[in-house]
Amino acid sequence: MESTKGTVNCFTVDLEEWFQGLTSTNPQVERWPQFESRVVPATDLLLEILRAYNVKATFFVLGHVADHHPQLIERIGADGHELGIHGYYHRFVHRMTRDEFAHEIEQSCRALERLTGQLPRGHRAPYFSVNSECTWAFDVLQDFGIRYDSSVFPTRNMLYGFPEAPRFVYRPAGSNLVEFPASTVRLAGRNWPMAGGFYMRALPYGVTRRAIRRLNKQGEGAILYIHPWELDTEQHYTDVTPRERITHYHGRHTVEAKLHKLFSDFTFAPMNELYLQFRRAEPAPATGAFMPEPVLARVKG
Repeated sequence: MESTKGTVNCFTVDLEEWFQGLTSTNPQVERWPQFESRVVPATDLLLEILRAYNVKATFFVLGHVADHHPQLIERIGADGHELGIHGYYHRFVHRMTRDEFAHEIEQSCRALERLTGQLPRGHRAPYFSVNSECTWAFDVLQDFGIRYDSSVFPTRNMLYGFPEAPRFVYRPAGSNLVEFPASTVRLAGRNWPMAGGFYMRALPYGVTRRAIRRLNKQGEGAILYIHPWELDTEQHYTDVTPRERITHYHGRHTVEAKLHKLFSDFTFAPMNELYLQFRRAEPAPATGAFMPEPVLARVKG
């Protein structure tokens, strides 16, 4: 296993059903019960791989999945993985109002709290959809007791991106929240994605490995992500757009082998550990600085 001066990477999982990630079926919530649920076997396969290498990941759980598959969430927690939130209905944050987003966060926090007895501390927006148009999302997350977020992708593609954002861990202006952007590499004056998902499927593993090595040599941990449906080679839903045929199905048959190589080559830890590491390295807070009490805790009290 490679180690560059103790640099630790973070492997994250966006826990959702395949039809919740497709932009064509995502808005049709009334049709969701008609689609075949495949999140349990796909996630069980991922858990088996993680267990084989003793890798502890951070699972950002969609509230709808938590409410419909509570035993799956319990198994993930029992394996020692960290649980964060991923919204409730997998909606684009920049298409919501501040109040709508707050409602989504409350729903997803409640769903996870019902199963774990604890309020979550980590969040990732569906589709990495926090951008320059909705930086108010950081304030909403902080109001609900979220300590760290991983919703920024400092690049641009046809669905999402925040290319002007910092590439490495930072605190958004005026916030106590810590942001862990999805990893990119800088080439020819541009940020190029390499952090997982479609990019892991489409790129040869050697390219991913070189990108992570480059980040680690800079003293930066890579923030990687995957969706369980990317391991599901038996799921074939044909009523998709041409873009979805590529972004959701291309390269699925390569993912399992790539994960075995990835976990053999690099060191990983849950995002909470990277958050604590970041906090320890920060200057001491000013006298009187504090983290506001979460909205849900105030409601309970």
